[in-house]
Amino acid sequence: MKKIITLCAVVLVVLQIFTVEAESALPEDYQQVLASLINKDGPGVAVIVSQNGKVLYKGARGMANIEHGVPLTTDSIFRLGSITKQFTAAAIMMLEEQNKLSIKDDIHKYVPDFPTEGQVVTIENLLTHTSGIANYTENENIWNNLLTTPTTLDEMLTEFAKHPMPLKTGEAMRYSNTGYVLLGKIIEVTSKEKYADYIEQHIFAKLGMKNSQYGGRHLINNRANGYTQTENGFENAGPVNMTWPHAAGSLLSTVDDLNIWFTALKSGTLVTKESYQKMISPFILNNKSESDYGYGLGMFEINKYDAIGHGGGIHGFVTNAFYIPEQDLYVAVLNNNDSGNPRDIALLLAAKALNLNIPDFKAIKIDSDKVMDMMGVYAVNDESNRVLSFEKGLIYAQRDDGRKWQIEPMSDNSFFYKGTLSYFSIDKGEQGRQVMNFYSDLSTEPVKAIKQE
Repeated sequence: MKKIITLCAVVLVVLQIFTVEAESALPEDYQQVLASLINKDGPGVAVIVSQNGKVLYKGARGMANIEHGVPLTTDSIFRLGSITKQFTAAAIMMLEEQNKLSIKDDIHKYVPDFPTEGQVVTIENLLTHTSGIANYTENENIWNNLLTTPTTLDEMLTEFAKHPMPLKTGEAMRYSNTGYVLLGKIIEVTSKEKYADYIEQHIFAKLGMKNSQYGGRHLINNRANGYTQTENGFENAGPVNMTWPHAAGSLLSTVDDLNIWFTALKSGTLVTKESYQKMISPFILNNKSESDYGYGLGMFEINKYDAIGHGGGIHGFVTNAFYIPEQDLYVAVLNNNDSGNPRDIALLLAAKALNLNIPDFKAIKIDSDKVMDMMGVYAVNDESNRVLSFEKGLIYAQRDDGRKWQIEPMSDNSFFYKGTLSYFSIDKGEQGRQVMNFYSDLSTEPVKAIKQE
């Protein structure tokens, strides 16, 4: 239920820190990614990498249930969080193809009592997060007090109707789980079926996704337990009544089923290719600029490739899955630790599949005088700085008032952020001034920052 973070930046100018490009990735290459980031005795991941209709790698690492010593497998069932949204969006497209609705319809045709403050909000606005409707997961009363309580869809919508709209419709892409719960209501009104029944019968059953279902309190074989990390270690994630996520984040699945799902979605098996193209096209905002979100799917770059995908986060779980059309590559990572980082794991798996050169991210020792010469304030732009500091033998980087991150040197002039794919090099620029070339994720252009005198 968290917005997917737009992916950006990467490729280091210091050639000696690159790994040697491999001819093709082997299973042990993918396994090494999991081994380097996941403790086998804690919560973990199930992953899949497929290309051109072939599964390149499928694996799992970590525990499905720590207390009982049950390991994760590729058949483990995870809560998907906001990956649910692409299923909701596809269901809307299926109903449009059946002439039961139009994405251009005013939502008041289906939810007449939901307030939009005099603005026309269409189904498409809900799909693209451009409705201007508030996001209920940002409401402290709901988040802190109501998520565990029994409720109904109509009771939720009555509660959501109390929240003012923060934006004008079409003004900007602003993530709204409320909008997707409204889509769930529209699916129920037009199909005359419960949302859970519609998704399970018309998508899961049709595609043979035998291990996918709507979440709830019922017993589910092979379900992974969800964990959260605290200062004292891992503990069971807090409860949530799964009616609240509804069409925004209520579904559960496996990596195999997700691979079946996206193969069907992109190929025209479930919806027409025309409908799929609508789902992966950016929305044109009021000012004629393009958003980076279609219908339940975001658009971003991975290295030199355009990608389509979504992440999710819900109590005890975080997830990430994306597709690179040019390479016909699909990667999905499901994590049963809501403090995990499946996006970085997915990116590293994609890098293996695509034979991308990336740094080794291995710490080395460098002379403290060299370190001190690079410390200081680097201006990213007129309003933002990144500060490097050397304290008690450790090196830190801090962007404005954000978190102070410990960083590690990996060459005489480059550093990486532990546990992430972010790194930078310090090079000489014009007039001999030091320039920070900052890279994150797997793209190819750095964000530059100039050291201040």
